[in-house]
Amino acid sequence: GIPFKRQKPSPYAGMLLTEVRAREPDRLLDTLLCLALIEARSCERMQLLAENLDDPELRDLYRGLLASEARHHRSYVGLAEEIAGKQTVRERLAALAEHEAGVLRQMPEDMPRMHT
Repeated sequence: GIPFKRQKPSPYAGMLLTEVRAREPDRLLDTLLCLALIEARSCERMQLLAENLDDPELRDLYRGLLASEARHHRSYVGLAEEIAGKQTVRERLAALAEHEAGVLRQMPEDMPRMHT
């Protein structure tokens, strides 16, 4: 019963990407890890939807989308590990996740949404 309307873009991704370093290969590494974080948040939202829907077809749809988003997350992290190694990725992902937590604290409450 909620009409569709054009939404203002969320500042989440733009704010998250402000921590991407300028020089290669750091820039590529950071971009891959920021994309992995975006996919991880999408996984969380898909899971919440799947767990709280009564309609079995919709629930199955969101479970399938959750699995897809999880594969995307793993792909980005895997590519990053090929570039920089597991330990470097683990450390940089932790730093970017800390930055992301700050970004999320700044988001208006009406901003959680699915990315497309």
